[in-house]
Amino acid sequence: MSPTAAARCALVSGGARGMGAEVARQLARDGYAVAVADVRDCEPLAEELRAGGAAAAAFDCDIRDWDAVMTVVAAAEDRLGRLEAAVQVAGVYRMVPFLDMDTAAWRQVLEVNVDGTFTVCRIAAERLAANGGGSIVAISSTASWLAWEQSTHYLTSKAAINGLVRGMAFELGPHGIRVNAVAPGTIRTPATAAELGAGAEAAEAAACPLGRVGESLDVAQAVRYLCDGERSAWITGHVLVVDGGYSTHGENAGFGATVDTTTDG
Repeated sequence: MSPTAAARCALVSGGARGMGAEVARQLARDGYAVAVADVRDCEPLAEELRAGGAAAAAFDCDIRDWDAVMTVVAAAEDRLGRLEAAVQVAGVYRMVPFLDMDTAAWRQVLEVNVDGTFTVCRIAAERLAANGGGSIVAISSTASWLAWEQSTHYLTSKAAINGLVRGMAFELGPHGIRVNAVAPGTIRTPATAAELGAGAEAAEAAACPLGRVGESLDVAQAVRYLCDGERSAWITGHVLVVDGGYSTHGENAGFGATVDTTTDG
């Protein structure tokens, strides 16, 4: 399938479920053809988007693999149209006490969250520059400045994303590329569903001035805004906090204290 000359494409990495899937849905509603990439099967989401009238394609991709990301971006443009937006959602969270953490545990998180985010953003930026500009959005976290138990490697990875976004925004602005991040607080997703049971959700909601935990749609709407070249035309290098006010007072309700393995999606 060859794209029409007017087609514009958005890449969503980590788009198979949760926040990434909702980002894909919102961008499709804004008229983007959506390339959904994930290590999980994202064909069901692509089928859902196509059933709703959008152009969409699914790609199997590990964001740590430079060649795989290059292949996905090239195929997305070939099938769907000119790349105008890239949203990097994919990430991993592992709980390890710092005194038990070894290099392997450290690298497992940093390779996905930092190296993978760099790879997606770097490759997307090259295409966006060639195409005359566009928007890049990365998913950070309130964990980039709030400490969580047994999560030093994760906190470090999200703080690094904030630095990456600022540096990219500074260097890529002259190419017409805006780069921003969204920093969610506690979001109800398939990855967090189990941990929000047994009273944990009530504790998290009580710590939020707005009185509830977040939904994937809350994050996706923020991403949608930052991808909109008219509504957010003069916003770049910004980290948009989407946490219901949780981080306004620095309180940590202890979410994640029982988590062994989750992913951002």
